[in-house]
Amino acid sequence: MLVDKSEIPSVIPGAGLSVALAFAALGVSALYPSLDALLISLVLGMFAANFLEKGSALEAGVRFCVSFVLPAGVGLYGSQLLLSGVGPFWPYVLGAGLLIFAITFLVARGFGLEDEMTLLLSAGLSTAGACAIAMVSGVLGTEAQDTSASIISVITVGLAGMLVFGFYPQGLGIAPGKLAFIMGATLPSLGMVTSFGAPLDPGAIRLAASFKLLRVVLLGILLLVISFKSKSAPRCRRFPWFMIPFAVLVLAVNLLGGGSRLSAALAPSSQFVTSVGLAAVGLGVELDSAPRRGMMPFATSLFAWGISVLFIYLVMRTL
Repeated sequence: MLVDKSEIPSVIPGAGLSVALAFAALGVSALYPSLDALLISLVLGMFAANFLEKGSALEAGVRFCVSFVLPAGVGLYGSQLLLSGVGPFWPYVLGAGLLIFAITFLVARGFGLEDEMTLLLSAGLSTAGACAIAMVSGVLGTEAQDTSASIISVITVGLAGMLVFGFYPQGLGIAPGKLAFIMGATLPSLGMVTSFGAPLDPGAIRLAASFKLLRVVLLGILLLVISFKSKSAPRCRRFPWFMIPFAVLVLAVNLLGGGSRLSAALAPSSQFVTSVGLAAVGLGVELDSAPRRGMMPFATSLFAWGISVLFIYLVMRTL
């Protein structure tokens, strides 16, 4: 069982608040469609965490949502990865993710960050933002302070990048399709890709989202590698099981007849479940961790992300 019967009462408060925050995020997103519910859920969770006392009764439910509900939502998002528009670009998306991981890893090492913080920042920037950091942290057993500082750093850099892309000046000479690639291959979270696509039409935003979802494959591979090296948790809990439903749904929506209808039918469920998980991630963030850890995690994230985007942009200019 995922939760022992005796533990269910302790899980309800934190899980219930995560669900409530997800519903609130969906409501805000319905009123302002340019704001994605995933991003709002994370922000609302972080905001609510500012008013909660450490060691509160919410911790068991928050932990359950982060360890199970969040991966389940990521798995469901396989239904939203339509490969018809991605075509031959998937190797370049995965290559961009590997490039960001390598650059972040090297920059973090150069700045003298610890091994776990280096891995958290590298995973967050190269794959799935706060989702990746929360999952990798769960496997490594990272201290809450380091996990929180990593999430805050990556999200802050991502928000800055989202604004840059949102107010994209046409004079840079990048076609919408190339901009979609850069956004999908570099922004840390799906919510950021879909929230500020001002320069793009809906079709290009969907393409950028597909590029972003491809990077989940890298997260699965990274977690699989860590699962064979880390001794901090039972192997059955470290295996990236969410990749199984993710892969099955990717195959189903792309190979079966009526795949687009299946994708549309599962879209609300995948968004809601992932929003619950991200709200829980936000609830677990210690906002005072960033000042205590100093500016180095943020400086590392900003510098590494800037170098990566500049390199990918220059490559796009030549194509």
